[in-house]
Amino acid sequence: MRVIIYLLLLAVGVNHAAAAEKIALTGATVISATGAAPIKDAMVLLADGKIQAIRSNGKVPAGYRVVDASGKWVTPGLIDSNIHLILMTVPEFFIKYEDRLTDIAIQSAQVGLKYGLTTMPDTWGPLKPLLEARDRINNGEFVGSRLLIAGNIIGTGGPFSQYFMGGWPVSGLSLRYGGWVTPTVRQRIDALWEDDVGPALLAMTPEEIAVATRNYIAKGVDFIKVGVSGHGIGPVEPLMFSKEALIAMREEARKASIPFTTHTFTVESLRMAVEVDSDLLIHPNVMSTPWSYASAAQKGSILQLIETIAEKGIYAGLMSIPEKEKERIYAEWDFREHTDQPALNEIMVNRQLNMHGSSFEEKAEGVRAWLDGGVKFTLATDQGPDTADLGPVVWGRLGRMHFNRMIGLQDVGASPMDILIAATRNGAEAYGLGDTLGTVEEGKIADLLVLDANPLDDIGNFRQINMVIKGGEIVDRDALPTVKVLDYDPSLPWPY
Repeated sequence: MRVIIYLLLLAVGVNHAAAAEKIALTGATVISATGAAPIKDAMVLLADGKIQAIRSNGKVPAGYRVVDASGKWVTPGLIDSNIHLILMTVPEFFIKYEDRLTDIAIQSAQVGLKYGLTTMPDTWGPLKPLLEARDRINNGEFVGSRLLIAGNIIGTGGPFSQYFMGGWPVSGLSLRYGGWVTPTVRQRIDALWEDDVGPALLAMTPEEIAVATRNYIAKGVDFIKVGVSGHGIGPVEPLMFSKEALIAMREEARKASIPFTTHTFTVESLRMAVEVDSDLLIHPNVMSTPWSYASAAQKGSILQLIETIAEKGIYAGLMSIPEKEKERIYAEWDFREHTDQPALNEIMVNRQLNMHGSSFEEKAEGVRAWLDGGVKFTLATDQGPDTADLGPVVWGRLGRMHFNRMIGLQDVGASPMDILIAATRNGAEAYGLGDTLGTVEEGKIADLLVLDANPLDDIGNFRQINMVIKGGEIVDRDALPTVKVLDYDPSLPWPY
């Protein structure tokens, strides 16, 4: 039912575009993301928010405005399957901006759209502000990416909770959530995230968990994400729920016709997520014991699970993707050359200390196990906003991290076409929207990118965006974001 409601909301957006002009994109090469060969010198007709036709270039029908895209490439809009519209890794963020969370979510949706993300599923955040941002974009009050909202990772806590990051030794540098914050503030902010599906569920029976999940879904989420393992409880993340409890939550998602996605950090939590038939595995290749240090038995279990995941057709949002350029920057970073940026310098030097345990090739080997196993993977980043007033965090800056992640996938051996499909069609299908989004096909919603360079030559060419089209309307990228709360520039090169 929930997916049906979301499709109706999509239709509302399309009807909003119905009064817009009809557009004929001419002369471009269309990369449909269906797996078919690119269509050269094509004409793409857009009307009523949808793709009306894809033709060999010819006479433009009456009533269409011609947009000359000669020498350019048309692809579906990008979908990052693991985004956080309201996230920073420093505690001051949650306190300083507590009353601006909806505005921050809208700004994030606008930044994402500007940089090619036409659909953004938020997989952990404060439910009420996120739902408000989604609804205000859907009703046309603001321009922004299509938002899918999960709210909390069911079973985990808010940003200051021991059930989220409280158990990780991360104080003092770029990843810290502030155990020193007064309990009154911690509890108030944690409650925004937990919203009745926090750690209290861990003491419930499967029947009680089903009721709690049903009530949570009724608040309007587009999908649910369940913490099969912990998130920040300790150096090794424990299992959170029994298989019976997971099935109870999955069944509630099925009844509501929304995707059931899972968070895992260990081999056994991944096994449980696979056994209960998750629709999308969020960072399934991220383990408390990384691939480079995993035992032969652990690697064997992972390879068996990869085979099962591929057989079941479960989607996988792969993360921890090494990037050659980042590895080079870490290796060559000289603190003596960056004394004018002491905060950034401290972060980079600290991370250098942790870079010596495994090589790029060792890290890439773990990712290739998934790629070679035939798993349907999606683009997934964990990206979120940051802001200059709170200093550098060198996390995944929203607006640029999806480009970096695609380049990393190319670095480890994925083909540009496979990455393009992962970032478009697979993302749509993972969230149950493959019938309306994710490919350039007649009848699909017209969420498109026009690129100045061929992404099949180099996936990094996705950075060369000439035009973003959402719902058949050309987006004024220069005007975005119109809502400006946080100060950050996605166009800057990493790590700045």
